[in-house]
Amino acid sequence: MSYGRNSQYDDCFDTRTSLQFYLDLARETTGDVLELGVGTGELLFKIAKQGRDVWGIDRSSEMIKEAKKKRRNYYPEISGRSRLVVADMLSFDLGRRFGFVYGASSSIQGDSADDLRGIFRTAADQMVEGGTLAFDIMSPHNLRRTVNVPPEERELPGGRIVIRFVAQSYFDGDETAAFNILYKEHIPGRTKHDTHREEAEVAIITPGVIDDALDYAGLSRKAMYGDFAHSPYGEESMWIVVVAEKDQA
Repeated sequence: MSYGRNSQYDDCFDTRTSLQFYLDLARETTGDVLELGVGTGELLFKIAKQGRDVWGIDRSSEMIKEAKKKRRNYYPEISGRSRLVVADMLSFDLGRRFGFVYGASSSIQGDSADDLRGIFRTAADQMVEGGTLAFDIMSPHNLRRTVNVPPEERELPGGRIVIRFVAQSYFDGDETAAFNILYKEHIPGRTKHDTHREEAEVAIITPGVIDDALDYAGLSRKAMYGDFAHSPYGEESMWIVVVAEKDQA
């Protein structure tokens, strides 16, 4: 997926339905906190405000740049307790151990089941025994469809308007879904507009694949939900939300 200018739109279209879920988990855990695929950092900074030492990684330097800008402008009080690092969640080493690791907003939903194994194994290697791993991904029911999402409009600072168009395609032959996201930004009353595009392809992940990847990494699933209100996961759930624990040696 490409980023660049699009990183500035990340917060505009994030409804943050998962925010309270991860904040509650953070309160139930101890130790340092790590977010995988931190994006612009909004959730991580709120956890830091609880008094935790936090780290966030993202492979996009543009996302990390936006996160640092947001921290400087809106969360200066947590600067000494937060670290933001450009790193690939498949292979990173921060030289410390974490009590709570999470990947929100489908940040760990990669290209294949092998990616999931690698992400879990790398994360587990940097977790304390008994530490908590939590994440959410889009469910098979959510991804096995081809649809054009109705355009969404948001107002940006300075009177600018950005409209997002999302097209989702399902490929049953290789069990993947592709997303084509177009942003159009303009100032009302003017004909000129800027256009920015993102493209991504993700693997469709089932509960069985998740359990296999967790076991490979030495993690045990404690709970699986179909949404962020702790509803049981079912075949028609739109999300798979998992809480796992690192096994004792």
